[in-house]
Amino acid sequence: MKTKFIAFFLLVFLTFGFSNCVTPKKSGPAKQETIALKDIYKDYFPIGNILTGRYLMGDYVDILTTHFNIVTSENDMKPDSLASRLKPGEYNFGSADRLVDEALDYGMAVHGHTLVWFKQTPAWMTTGTPAQVRTNMVNYINAVLAHYKGRVLSWDVVNEAFNENINPGNQDLSWRTQLREDSPWFKALGADHIELAFRTARAADPDVVLYYNDYNLDNQRKAQVTANMIKEINDKYKAEGNKRNLIEVVGMQAHYGTATNASNVRASIEKFRDIGVKIAISELDVEMKSVGSGSFGAGRNSFTTDVEQRIQAITYAQLFNVFKEYKDHITHVIMWGIDDEFSWKSRGNPCLWDGELKPKQAFWAVVDPNKTLRL
Repeated sequence: MKTKFIAFFLLVFLTFGFSNCVTPKKSGPAKQETIALKDIYKDYFPIGNILTGRYLMGDYVDILTTHFNIVTSENDMKPDSLASRLKPGEYNFGSADRLVDEALDYGMAVHGHTLVWFKQTPAWMTTGTPAQVRTNMVNYINAVLAHYKGRVLSWDVVNEAFNENINPGNQDLSWRTQLREDSPWFKALGADHIELAFRTARAADPDVVLYYNDYNLDNQRKAQVTANMIKEINDKYKAEGNKRNLIEVVGMQAHYGTATNASNVRASIEKFRDIGVKIAISELDVEMKSVGSGSFGAGRNSFTTDVEQRIQAITYAQLFNVFKEYKDHITHVIMWGIDDEFSWKSRGNPCLWDGELKPKQAFWAVVDPNKTLRL
């Protein structure tokens, strides 16, 4: 009997593979091959999602490859993942390489996130004299862009350099006065660290597309400050005889909620369009603010009512109608997570699929925004 059991187990193992034995599969998404989001938006812009090790297993990879044609790493391409935390000049590309290679094998483009950030950066990079910190930045950007040259389409070169909000009472819209003073890059190099990062990236890879990425850019004052920075640096760069912008795209981190006003998003898109740069809708999710007082949290899949899902769907529909309207100025739309259970904002159920990988009303709102708004 024992011998027969072992033989049966080996047959199952050889038939279905080790990964299916150890990777829990959820109930599975509905068959959606005929309504792939990337096909629906093929005449508008690429549509994407984050890439993690989890999303390359089981039903997740089916959703990812069915619906999306561009991906960006959630964490594996940030400085504290790529660079050794203790030894300058040593790099850990293994995990990120796997994600990039898998994405390219599936025919998806890769957007790099992120090179210069005030978080998730080894302390040694911003430690020392200004000259030493400058060298650290230059060496790091050169190493990373050289490693991924020809494989990564674009990069968030500088991420979240400005203060979180710029309130109406603050009349100073000079971009140098609105930078994060707690950023170690700002402390070491001042406001010039932004231009240094972009010039270094451009020299390291002339073909890659360079982005500035930030959140709360539906705040018109923060959007104006950001636009002022981008225009000043681009004008200076072009005055030197360069034909293209140094900062080519602004990534509007779209961590929104059901109270987000789509008119403010439109106004910011127009603001950036008017200074001659493209816009990316990066890190898109729409949190249900009314959900959050229970025992659930990150890594959980909480109950939501039909009314809550309906309000969320309407918000997604309004946003995607704006995005479609400005398709000629948008480089891509990247969602920040597939399902509610493993979203970084799981508590607010912000994604298009629930924790069982079933499409929510929000998914159908993205499929057909106008139908959602007519219901």
